[in-house]
Parts: sequence; C-alpha cells; structure tokens
Amino acid sequence: MPKLAETAPRDKRHSSLEGYIRSIGRHYVAAVIVMTMLIGATYQTVEIALDRHSLQQDISYLTGRQFIRFQQLANQTRAVMSASINPDMPEYIIEPMVEDVRKAIGDIRAMSGQLNELHDRLERNLLEKLNPRDVAAEKMRVELAGRLEDFLERADRVVSTKLEDRRQRYSFWGPIDFAASSDSFLMRRFSELIDSSHDRSDGSIDHARLISAVLLALTATALILATAVLFMPLLKKLRNEHRRTMDFETRLTHQAHTDALTSLNNRSSFNEALNQSFVSLAQTGTGFSMLLVDLDHFKGVNDSSGHPAGDAVLRHVAHTLKGTFRSTDIVARLGGDEFAILLPGLSDLTPLEALAKRAVAAIATEFRFDGRVLPVSASIGGAVVPTHAAEEATLMRVADLALYAAKAKRNTAVIFDEASLAQRLEENQLAAALAFAADRNEFVVHYQQKVNLESGEHLGFEALVRWHHPRLGILPPGRFLPLMEGSHFISSMTRCVVNIVAQDLKAWKIAGLRPGSVAVNLPEVLLVGGDGYDLIAAAIKANELEWADFAVEVTEDVFLNRGSSQILETITRFRKRGMSVSLDDFGTGFASLVHLRDFPFDELKIDRSFVAHLGSDVRSEQIVRAMIDLARSLGKRCVAEGIETETQRDFLLRAGCEVGQGYLFAKPEPASAAVDRLTAADRGTPIAPLRKRRIVA
Repeated sequence: MPKLAETAPRDKRHSSLEGYIRSIGRHYVAAVIVMTMLIGATYQTVEIALDRHSLQQDISYLTGRQFIRFQQLANQTRAVMSASINPDMPEYIIEPMVEDVRKAIGDIRAMSGQLNELHDRLERNLLEKLNPRDVAAEKMRVELAGRLEDFLERADRVVSTKLEDRRQRYSFWGPIDFAASSDSFLMRRFSELIDSSHDRSDGSIDHARLISAVLLALTATALILATAVLFMPLLKKLRNEHRRTMDFETRLTHQAHTDALTSLNNRSSFNEALNQSFVSLAQTGTGFSMLLVDLDHFKGVNDSSGHPAGDAVLRHVAHTLKGTFRSTDIVARLGGDEFAILLPGLSDLTPLEALAKRAVAAIATEFRFDGRVLPVSASIGGAVVPTHAAEEATLMRVADLALYAAKAKRNTAVIFDEASLAQRLEENQLAAALAFAADRNEFVVHYQQKVNLESGEHLGFEALVRWHHPRLGILPPGRFLPLMEGSHFISSMTRCVVNIVAQDLKAWKIAGLRPGSVAVNLPEVLLVGGDGYDLIAAAIKANELEWADFAVEVTEDVFLNRGSSQILETITRFRKRGMSVSLDDFGTGFASLVHLRDFPFDELKIDRSFVAHLGSDVRSEQIVRAMIDLARSLGKRCVAEGIETETQRDFLLRAGCEVGQGYLFAKPEPASAAVDRLTAADRGTPIAPLRKRRIVA
C-alpha cells in the first residue's frame, strides 16, 4: 500500500508536467499560427502596396512623357501654321513638319490608352479600394483627358487641312487657334497630376514601411526565420524598385552630359569641368592643361564615303583618345569633328607635348570601315594654365591659336607659344591682303626654262606665280598658296597668271622670239566645269595666240576629286585643241595605273624630291628609272624637275629622260630676264647654266 501511495503523486506530477508541456506546445503552435498569419497578411499587404507604388510610378512617368510630347506637339503645330501662312515657304518643307505633328498626335493618344489601362489596374488594387477615393485627382484626370483630346482634334484639323486653307488661318481658324490660355490650363493640369501621383506613390511606400515596423515589433525571433522564406523576395523587390529609380536618375544625368554618338562628355559637361578647374586653380593654385583636337579633311570623308563612315571615324577617334589619356583626364566631343581634353594637375609643357604627339600618332593609325581604308589624322593644339592663361576666354583663344598652327601642317601637335601667336597674326594679315591682291595686280609671273637635256636647247617655260606684296616684296608661293585653300582667291589669282602669260607671249612673238609653249598650273576648281577652258580660250582670243602656245599642268590630286569625270572632259577638250597636258609632281600623289591609262596626259613630270637624291640614293635612282620606263611604255614624254647638278642630268639622260628644268639651266625669272634668254638663244649664244646652286623655287 505505501508503494501505491508514492506512485500516485509521482504519476500526478508527470501528468501535470506533460499537461504544461502540451499547453506550452499548444500556445507555441497558436503563436506560430498567429505570427504566420500576421506574416502572411503583412506579406500580401506589402506586395499590394508595392504593386500600387509601381503602378503610380508608371502613371507618373508616363504622364511626364505625355506632357513632354504635348509641349512638342504644340510647338510643332504652331510651326506648321506659321510656315503655312508664309507664301514663300515651299510645300516640300512643310510636309515633313505635318508628318511630325501627326506622329506626335498618335503618340499622345497611345500614351492616353496606356494611362487608362494603368488606372484600371490601379483601381483593382486592394489598398486603392480601401483608401478614400481621390475625387479631385480623378476629376482633374478626366478633365485633362477631355481638354487634351480637344487639343489633339484641333491639331489634327490643322494638319488635315489643305495648305491653301491653312494659309487663310487668321480668317478661317478663329476659335480653334491655339490660345495661350488653353496651353496654360493643360500644362497646369499635367503638373498637378504628376505631383498627385508622386504624393500617392510616397504614401504607398510609407504604408509598406509602417507594416514592416509593426511586424518586427511583434515577432522579433520568428520574423528572422520568416524573413528568409517570405520577406526576402519582398525586400528584393523593394531594392529593385529603388535601383530602378536610381538608375533612371543616373541615365538622365548621363544623357545630359554625354555625347550620344561617341559616349564621351559633351560640350556642356566639358564646360562645367573647365569652370571647376579654374575654381580649383583659385583655391589651391593647382594648374592644368587643355588640348583641342580637330580632324584633318573630315568633310572629305563625309562627302566621299557618306555620313555612316564619318560617324565611324568619330567613334574611332573617341575610342583612341580615351585609350591614350589618363582615366582622370576629361575627354569630350565639342561638336562636329572637334574634340577637347582637360588634363587636371598637368602644368608641365614637356609631358603635355609628348601626350599630344602620342594622340596624333594613335589617331593616324590605319582605320578600316566597310572594307575600305579611310584616311584619318588630326591636328592638336594645347595650352597650359596658368602659364599661358589665367581665365577661360584667354585659354580658349591661345589653345585655338595653337590648333590653327597645327592645322597649317596637318597631322601634328602644337603647344602654344609666342611664335605661334606671331605666326597666326602674320598669316591673318597676309590672308586679308590676299583678298585684294588680284584687283591690285600684285601677282607677277616668273618663268623657268625647259630644255633638252642632251643639247641644252630651249623648249619652253613653266609659269610660276609670285606675290609682289606692297610691304614684304616678292613672296614665293609657299607663303601664300596655303592661305588660299578652300577660297575663291585661287581662281582670281589663276586668271591673273593666265592673262599675264598671254600678254607676255604676245609681246615675245611680236618681237620675233620663239618662246615655245608656256605651261600654267590650273587648280581643280577651274577644271571642274568649263571655267578653266573658257579662261584659256578668252586669253588666246584676246591676244591672237595659238592653242599650242599654252600648256596645262595638273597634279595627281585631281584623281581624288568627286568631279574627276568633269576634269577628264576639260582635259580632253584642251588636247583636242592641240594643247599639251602634263601630270605635275608625279609620284607624290595618288595616281594609279588605271588613272594613267584613262586620263589623256602628254607628259609626266618627275617631282624634284626624287631628282634631288640622284647620285646619292640607290632607291631614288631605281624609282626614277621606273618612272621613266613607265612613261615610255605609256607613250608619254617624261620631264624631270629640280635638276641642279651635272650628275643628275647625266643619270637622267642615261635613263632615257630627254627634257628637264632646274637651277642647273635656269632659275625662275621675270619676263625681262626670259626675254634676254630667248634673245641669246636665237643668236646662238645661250646663257651659261647656273652651277652648284641649290635654291628652292
């Protein structure tokens, strides 16, 4: 019996402990169930709130886009109406403007449809149903949609009307004109709707934050476990939404400061960086450098190969510049084929010059596009702050002066110095004086004799232009011809030369002299079309000369001219008249065997750069011998320029070249000296050739 008494209390204690454990278990299970339900409900609520936030963000973004498109439409429609009432405006210009308006109308209506769909989805959102309905915002939206559709109908009526009707705008359109008050109403409504969407979007995020805070307070331990299963996807979604917003802002900033074609900094970004560099200079005294880059002959690439090739060249140059300079340097495209580089902390001339030259060499490497090799090179000018300038305007001016000096040579880099400034000022003064040189009869002609290399017999002259500057005296062509590039001055100068030569020929022939043919250089601009032919024909007629009294020299650059077929036609007309046509400076340009076969030249002139090394350079001798053999094979005469020694003449004679000119025989001389030479030749007492002189004409 005692054993039974002891067993009963022990069983009772075990039963009570088990009941307590079971009770704790039941409470734990109930707590877990409750917390699970809270977590599940919170999960659903947060997901709904985020969905609502996403929809409101999309509505805000799309409303902003529609607002921008509306402004564009208003401006485009007014432009169409303004252009339509201008009787001088051709219809082919107005039609693309009309199409732009129609496209804008379609875009805005499409956005309205998307907005309606987003609002329908938003109304089905549970939190949106539970929140008080924003009657004012809904009324604004409906009113805006009506006003906007009315605006679109008016714009549609404008572009759907015939041009003649639009030209009666002030008497016909009346109330459907685009009044400023209507535009203002729409703009206010757009702004209010965007603000309203932002406010409601922020409210959705606040709801999500509040629910999450409550859950953390109620279920500290369980929430950590539940988060891994339930809330991690939600937190990821929140993070993605935040990243989306940040990425959107980053893209907008990037677009505002980046060149779309090359992905470099644009002019606006570069100017900001330049201003900041001057601020840093004032605060810390830290200097910096700037380089300006301009592509050589870029317009020719666009004209000959098309704009896709030009864009490819710009991207190539941008990539090259990024790879050449430091990551801390700011490389920008200012526009067109102009680039600029800002080099913070670099105020030493020597490393700056080395960097600029390295960039020139890197840009000039071979570049292929669409199976073709495109010529790419650049000129770079630079300056250092504060060595060369202490404020922005001066820096831009001196860097531009350095760039101008570089472009005079092409494919080179120049860092500003006083010599560059002096050269620029001198060239500006010469260029200004060139504008009046032809009218003032300041161009003069010197004649260089052509001779038979074996006998020394006089064969003719080459006419070489000189500029008799009123202050500087006689200037060689190298001083002023580069300043005429791309201008009409070269045509005026050539007219002067041809007329002077014609008058001298007439005088010589009246005096009974035998000058032979006189060769004149005609630029491409006169060979394309009939101007060059008409110029020679008029001079011959006015001075009672023969066509054979003239000869024409052209350079190999004519083969690259887009009007090469017209040049061929002009040359053919000259030859039909009995004029001799020479290919000047042969070997220094871009002639191919096809060009030599198709163009009707009578003689090839070997450039002085090859003749100068005869007797001292085996490679030059081989090249000259090959040129002479090529001329003979093509049935053309061969003329050597720049002969200065007997050794050069003897080599040319042995190689088969029979005609030459150079300082060995005569230097370029005025007409009076040419008369003396012709008179002496007729008497059989030729002037002794010049010996041991190497003077560049």
